[in-house]
Amino acid sequence: MHDIITIGSATVDMFMKSQAFHLEPTDKGILLCQEYGGKLDIDEFSVQSGGAGTNAAVGFTRLGFQTAAVVEIGKDLFGQMVWDDLKREQVDTSFVVSEKSEQTAVSVLLISGDGGRSALTHRGASSMLEARDLPWQALRDTRWIHLSNISGNKELLMRLFDHLHNTEVGLSWNPGHLELELLATRQLAVSSIKCDVLFVNKEEWAVLQQVQQEVLQQVPYVLVTNGADGGTVYLHNESPIPYTVIKVTTVQETGAGDAFAVGYIAAHLSSKSVLECIEWGKRNAASVVQKMGAKPGLLNRKEIENV
Repeated sequence: MHDIITIGSATVDMFMKSQAFHLEPTDKGILLCQEYGGKLDIDEFSVQSGGAGTNAAVGFTRLGFQTAAVVEIGKDLFGQMVWDDLKREQVDTSFVVSEKSEQTAVSVLLISGDGGRSALTHRGASSMLEARDLPWQALRDTRWIHLSNISGNKELLMRLFDHLHNTEVGLSWNPGHLELELLATRQLAVSSIKCDVLFVNKEEWAVLQQVQQEVLQQVPYVLVTNGADGGTVYLHNESPIPYTVIKVTTVQETGAGDAFAVGYIAAHLSSKSVLECIEWGKRNAASVVQKMGAKPGLLNRKEIENV
């Protein structure tokens, strides 16, 4: 029996950081620019496994939970890299789906001098996970499920929520854009959600504007993060709890959201108060952004308790 099973994406992330990336402010945000046809020397380069499904699995394992990952990869060099990293971190790979006809997802992350980044993503096999790929008996026996981006697979969501209605298993959910659109357009009824903790950032929360009140009534804990400006935790029939982040020097931002969710849920499962859950999330996220990649900075149990 597992403590936690994560469901989501698996990628290989290629980080390219340069002080020379040009940042151009516009009315719609900041553009990261490079001369078309030109060349640019990169200050730092790193290749690592990533994706919310594997990031969370490694994070929970480091915090002492028996964890398995349900992700899909290709039978290729990058897929082997994902597999090897999970095994090295003692994540159970029994439920990893590996398909010869698919390519493992790849992201290229262009990181500016201030740690901000733009991502180029080929979702490949990570977008192919289907309801039939899920280990339904194991999902009944586990203590908790952490669900992330599954490329808007409505059938998978509906079957999973229906499955959970007949169990005592807890669920935390960090939906991708396509899942948010299903809720926003009511293709997926908010009332069908069987979720204990929902993680969204400020922009994602705005996508749910028309159904926000329904979500707040349906989900006991809704966490809306806002990057360096902190975030807010919404609880049933209680005042919202705002929080600030731990100020650190940011090397890159990838994986901060996954790390925060892992820290928060780990504390939640350890019967900590909401304020302590927030603190564990903040500590984990602050550690991750100080290192290159989504996994190197993930804390172990001793570190997150004593930072």
